[in-house]
Amino acid sequence: MRILFKSVLIQDSLSDFYNQVVDLLFENGQWLQIGNNLNDKADLVIDKPDLAWAPSMVDLRVHNTLPGGEFKEDWASLSAAAKKGGVLDLLLLPTGDPVPQQPQALEFVKNMSQVHGVNFMAMAPLTIDNLGENFTDLFDLFSSGAHWFAHGNSCIQNVDLMSKCLQYLQSLPATLVSRPDTAGLSLYGQINEGLQSTLLGLKGIPDLSETLSVKRDLDLLSYILSNSFGNTHAKFRLHFSCLSCSESVDLIRAAKKKGMPVTCDVAVHQLIFTEDSISDFDPMKKVFPPFRTASDVNSLWKGIQDGTIDAIVSDHTPHESEVKEVEFDYAAFGTIGLETLFLACYQEAVHRNILFIDKLLSSNPANLLGLNMPALGKGIKAKGILFQKVPAYPYAVDHIVGKSKNSAFLGYTFNHKILMVLNQQEIAYNNQ
Repeated sequence: MRILFKSVLIQDSLSDFYNQVVDLLFENGQWLQIGNNLNDKADLVIDKPDLAWAPSMVDLRVHNTLPGGEFKEDWASLSAAAKKGGVLDLLLLPTGDPVPQQPQALEFVKNMSQVHGVNFMAMAPLTIDNLGENFTDLFDLFSSGAHWFAHGNSCIQNVDLMSKCLQYLQSLPATLVSRPDTAGLSLYGQINEGLQSTLLGLKGIPDLSETLSVKRDLDLLSYILSNSFGNTHAKFRLHFSCLSCSESVDLIRAAKKKGMPVTCDVAVHQLIFTEDSISDFDPMKKVFPPFRTASDVNSLWKGIQDGTIDAIVSDHTPHESEVKEVEFDYAAFGTIGLETLFLACYQEAVHRNILFIDKLLSSNPANLLGLNMPALGKGIKAKGILFQKVPAYPYAVDHIVGKSKNSAFLGYTFNHKILMVLNQQEIAYNNQ
């Protein structure tokens, strides 16, 4: 199909057409022409006000519910949610039941990509069944294509075990992922330890739970590197996921200045909401790590601007209604986020007058994964989203195509909408 897009603002910061308004002619998965006042014949002409183009998203953190959690999300619904949100490459945490921890399981995930038109990549678990006791076959899993490793959706609490994981993987072009948390300090916690936890009478989760874990892992990494006898691979890194507070950003910033192989990400909802969002006991906003203070949110955005934070993720965590639509104390942690990742991030970035936000959603995480993200240009394969500024509307359950509806953004006001997602050889999502 030949499609002519008229008067489109290019929000691909890697493209020579960045921040320009141009016409785009698409056919057979690539851009035939890019310019002004194109009048080529086309099967479909899309000419609407306030159109814009951005590269598709690369999400480094999606909770895998498969196998075992098909009632939360199956391959079809996960793919539909990803496509609607413009997420065409996504990294799955090793959180299925049973845990995907054999080469055959990794191959199965890869095959699902071919079936559903979304690039699924699997992280491998560091320990068998994520129990933190016995190692998986790290080298065998690496040889089978898993270059990212994690301890389920959290981090290893045992210091000796974490040290050995770093030691074993540092000789490979591998990434060890840690979602920093000190379990003894966050135990039974519900929200951020602060004013709101006091007012609401809920046990708080202190910043220290996160920062102490970051400090520990950085110290372990420093120790391992200083005793590696030159065997550390140039592409080995320790990746901290879902940072939420100011001190964590400061610690990573200092580590990068020292030249340590460290990267990090932040979940998009941590960039939008604060602890005050919990004042109405909305269980949909119960997440881990919890929403912090406005000062913390500003520090996260500062980390984005100065390059300390490498990527923005959805931390997509599907839950059935039975564990979310209950009293706040009993509600499960987590929010879905694939469908709102771009909309929420772009809208807040525009509000804060922050440019190049697409890099943290697309090219940066793609580089971390070794993927090639094509910048928009003539003759280049098309892979991205067409979106439009629209009258403000509240986000509702009816907007969600995934199986689980536990979105922290329910009731949140958006002023953009994704109209179409192009995935090189196909139209992945079309809301025309």
